[in-house]
Amino acid sequence: MDKNRLKTHAILHFDESGFTGNNLLHKQQKIFCYASLECPHDEAQDFVEHIIRKYKIQNGEIKGGKLLKGLRGKRAVDEIIQNFKGRFKVSVSDKKYALAGKFFEYIFEPAIANVNSIFYNINFHRFISNILHVELSVRGAMAEEIFEDFEKLMRTGDFEGLKALFSTSKDEGISPVLEQICDFAIHNKDSVVQELDGYAGEGAGKWVLDLTNTALFSLLAEWGQEYDQLTAYCDQSKPLSEEQEIFNVMINREDKKFTHVAGIDSPITFNLKEPLNLVDSKIIHGVQLADAIAGAFAYACDRENQDEYAEKWRAMIEEHVIFGSVFPDYDHLDLNKLEVQRNAVLLQELADRSKNGISLTKDIAEYIQFITIALRETPLELQT
Repeated sequence: MDKNRLKTHAILHFDESGFTGNNLLHKQQKIFCYASLECPHDEAQDFVEHIIRKYKIQNGEIKGGKLLKGLRGKRAVDEIIQNFKGRFKVSVSDKKYALAGKFFEYIFEPAIANVNSIFYNINFHRFISNILHVELSVRGAMAEEIFEDFEKLMRTGDFEGLKALFSTSKDEGISPVLEQICDFAIHNKDSVVQELDGYAGEGAGKWVLDLTNTALFSLLAEWGQEYDQLTAYCDQSKPLSEEQEIFNVMINREDKKFTHVAGIDSPITFNLKEPLNLVDSKIIHGVQLADAIAGAFAYACDRENQDEYAEKWRAMIEEHVIFGSVFPDYDHLDLNKLEVQRNAVLLQELADRSKNGISLTKDIAEYIQFITIALRETPLELQT
């Protein structure tokens, strides 16, 4: 097919695996996966009925979470994946890393919003997010407490009683870099309060940390690069039922717009034929197939799973998992790289400016240029 020629219309089905709402620190559900499948209704119904008969699935409905508990169920899921290979796209997120990204979005960005593109283009957001993921994953109670307080803040919008996030007291075991991040949060509290005023904890704001809407939007944007128009059938979801405005503005939208961040163009528009259809998966069979696909990729992306099916599905990640899926990349913490050294110096500068009441954004582009030149001439000395 000519890549410049889009196919006309797609019937898309969506479902998730690993939904825990705003609780991204859930101990058992570490991966969130949202899957999409292009398939007409009659084809989906025929294939679901075939799978149910062949594998003797009870209750007349495909549920990925249940099927993945046994060998026969995994075979059923694998048949679904192989049959629809090339016709599905998946968004996958490591929840702890997603939470770290949300931390940057709601704690750092309000204070630098008027020049935020400067920071995104040098991957400062990825530097902070990966640091926080490391802290959250391997360090002690202080890091865990900070993130629990952040989750509480985003769920309720209530700053009262937050113990760690905006406290001036420090745990003896806190790392220097986490202390800088805490200093930034403490001294820029007013920016965060202003950003969240009347939003967190209210209406759609109750789901501000949930990943459903972001994943669905990204998937639709990707499908919009292949099809002129899309019709979306999604499993019923509280986050989606309370916030559809960002999708409704895409109804009958024919323009193609992209965002350019850190050298990468990403689509941000698509053309919906009608509002999202929030449906019962028992009735819309394609959603059952999407549920199985989501479960399979969540299973494959959990490294604790090492059986033949996990390995087989992992080999399909590059083809089917979309750009923008959220996983840590510790290359952004490699201090042998100039970019990472620059971001480390920049974090210290922002923390110092915050403590001293100096503007975070005034002449910041010139400062970044200055430290870039300085580090090229004299890189940081690294301990070995």
